[in-house]
Amino acid sequence: MNRSNSKPLLYLFIRFLTLGLRFLFIALFFRYSEALYGEFSLVATTVMLGVYVLGLDFYTYAGRELLKPGKTASHIFLHQLLFYGFIYLITLPLFYLVFKFDFLDKSYLLLFYLLLIGEHLSFEIHRLLFLLKKPLAANINLFFRNGFWVIPLVFMFYAGYRIHIKTVLLFWVIGDILSLLPAGFLFGKKGIQSILHFRPDTRWIKKGILISIPFFLATLSFKVIEFSDRYFIDYFFDKKQVGIYSFFGNLSYLVNTVVYTAVISIQFPELVEDILSGNKEAFKEKFVIFRKKIIYWTLLSAAGVLLVMPIVLNILGKREHLQQYHVFVLLVLANVILNLSMIYHFVLYGFKKDKVLFLAAFTAMWINVGLNFIFIPAYGLTGAALTTLIAMLVIWLIKFISARKILKE
Repeated sequence: MNRSNSKPLLYLFIRFLTLGLRFLFIALFFRYSEALYGEFSLVATTVMLGVYVLGLDFYTYAGRELLKPGKTASHIFLHQLLFYGFIYLITLPLFYLVFKFDFLDKSYLLLFYLLLIGEHLSFEIHRLLFLLKKPLAANINLFFRNGFWVIPLVFMFYAGYRIHIKTVLLFWVIGDILSLLPAGFLFGKKGIQSILHFRPDTRWIKKGILISIPFFLATLSFKVIEFSDRYFIDYFFDKKQVGIYSFFGNLSYLVNTVVYTAVISIQFPELVEDILSGNKEAFKEKFVIFRKKIIYWTLLSAAGVLLVMPIVLNILGKREHLQQYHVFVLLVLANVILNLSMIYHFVLYGFKKDKVLFLAAFTAMWINVGLNFIFIPAYGLTGAALTTLIAMLVIWLIKFISARKILKE
């Protein structure tokens, strides 16, 4: 096997190693304590929501700009850092309200803020590295952010040590710090010079803010759909139920993660490049392949997790949760629909149909939140999973109808 052919296998190995470590961590943490895992899930969920607030989806503008001829990664990333610094000053103090109103324990305050900043910067670096077609650096970033730091915790869980959530969060912070190292690839050999000769273009940033707002509202709406059910479950029930639901939710999300890893992260930049360059024939050819691969990997991964879940619960000594297996099935179906909607998401993104993306997420969010108020108190975890599935169906339908008009042209 020559070196050029072995590279994609290396990238896939790193990604799936990261996924495997993350899966093992989730499983052992869940076995260790359902209630503690539920509490950790609420902290992690709040961090993830915070990351999107800090970014304001400015990446969507910066990413499309980076794919245009004549743009350099260092120029764009430095403008992003300037913008994020301004946003940090405004928004970081507001996150204290999460602790002020006792949504999270105040003992997590420092680690929470470190995670917010670390996760956000790492996430932005990861996105740019993939757009620049630097998959090795992007996968190293992802490995440190999601895989490396869980290794000592896996051993600790397996050995039966008592573990506090602060310990988990501390290791997570260390992983985020290490994941920032590949940022050097954004600047190249002339990194210092690009920093010293940097001249801010405030008009470029202002334009980016206006373009990013619809994307941010769409992303925030989607994240409300993805995570709000956990807060509802915590309010109406307890953290043990949050832990059970989060365990099902995180494992069902593997259906999405596998497809992103094997298909979207590799082919998405090429699809958008063809759209932006006006090469419609190349785009249509790649889109057909893109669609087929997403469907294939979605069905394969969905069948895999549905078959594996009962085995996992048996190994973990949690066979009693097989009574709620239907909740897991509903969440897997929701992720299948989410993947199918992504086929059309990138068509709409590439053709700058930003309002449609916002409409899809915003409409589904209000349906989801409204149904959560009704279904979760009445049907518990089943109601939460069902509202998520309905919301994903709404998103898919709106994107499908809108993208079909573009593809027929």
